[in-house]
Amino acid sequence: RVMKSAVAHLIPYIEEEKRQDELAGRDVRSKGKIIIATVKGDVHDIGKNIVTVVLQCNNFEVVNMGVMVPCHEILARAKVEGADIVGLSGLITPSLEEMQYVAGEMQKDDHFRIKKIPLLIGGATTSRVHTAVKIAPHYEGPVVYVPDASRSVSVAQSLLGDGVQTYVDELNADYDKVRIQHANKKQTPLWSLAKIRANKTPVDWVSFKPTVPRALGRRVFKNFDLAELARYIDWGPFFQTWDLAGPYPAILTDEVVGVEAARVFADAQAMLKKIIEGRWLTANGVMGLYPANSVNDDDIEFYTDETRTEVAMTWYGLRQQAEKHTIDGVTRPSRCLADFVAPKSSGIADYAGLFAVTAGLGIEKKEKAFIDALDDYSAIMFKSLADRLAEAFAEALHHRVRTDLWGYAAGEQLSNDDMIAEKYTGIRPAPG
Repeated sequence: RVMKSAVAHLIPYIEEEKRQDELAGRDVRSKGKIIIATVKGDVHDIGKNIVTVVLQCNNFEVVNMGVMVPCHEILARAKVEGADIVGLSGLITPSLEEMQYVAGEMQKDDHFRIKKIPLLIGGATTSRVHTAVKIAPHYEGPVVYVPDASRSVSVAQSLLGDGVQTYVDELNADYDKVRIQHANKKQTPLWSLAKIRANKTPVDWVSFKPTVPRALGRRVFKNFDLAELARYIDWGPFFQTWDLAGPYPAILTDEVVGVEAARVFADAQAMLKKIIEGRWLTANGVMGLYPANSVNDDDIEFYTDETRTEVAMTWYGLRQQAEKHTIDGVTRPSRCLADFVAPKSSGIADYAGLFAVTAGLGIEKKEKAFIDALDDYSAIMFKSLADRLAEAFAEALHHRVRTDLWGYAAGEQLSNDDMIAEKYTGIRPAPG
């Protein structure tokens, strides 16, 4: 926020200096133009927004395309803008494959391949090894892993400066070394489909008596109470957003980052109060509990009603295929979600549930207001709190399912820390 405010204050003076330089015939160009986007399938952009601010404050022109941006839109915009660098961001695992795809499409396009326009890679799931092994081989231009926002400026300057060839040569030499080291690592053997199915999770279905949900079918939640969600917030990932390392609440008194962590946390509490009282965000969700049974070893059938004659949906599962170790004479199971639902052949009438939640409805309007006011700090804080509220909604709804709507853990007495540590009965797997 301080950087952005300082830049906003200096803009009139900078523009006047540029005008004077232009009149004098001096070079007034920015250090370079960078297109930056969160790839298709990924809605996370807090880190990307921080990178944008840092680059802009160092005289780079940045076009931030937002989230869920398809490859063709990124490349088309880069051409229109005459971008010197393309930057990709992603937080979830599927984003890694999308980044590989973008690199491959840049290789196919003469505009990028011939000019060797650099490609920057960043985000929580990215790494130097993955970039070297999985992404860089798809594109002959420079592909650079940027571990955090503070490194973005030096990387961009190196790629657009006079010593670019030396920088790229050193980068490629490092990647070659990384690829050799990776190739020499012992690869995990894969078992056959028949073998992993034979090694499924052992469950004593004979003595299992499923709890019948109190409310079968779909249920919609509109305008869920944000104050209630706040009680379920896991603050640990919040500090990770701000590159502050340490467990909560100990981080607030940490010798290294404690002062800054406490300040950011206080700002978060103040804004969270405004979000709740001002209804800046809307939280909606949908949940369904259905009769269900596992079929074909790896799949789950969801039925429309208790007659179990009509299949509403089949959930096709994937079973762990990596070799499993044997410890004390017991081989670890090759798990699949279907293992945790009674097989149809058992004759047991089992159940399964699904839900989806959001706490981000209305976020665009308020975020734009902050950005228009040149208050990127508040914009990032706002989105980081919306992210925490969405995760809290998942925790809150799962708690209600366990203790009430399904009721298989009606007597559960767990603290918020216990729930974050997943000490509850049941599992809550999430795709992505």
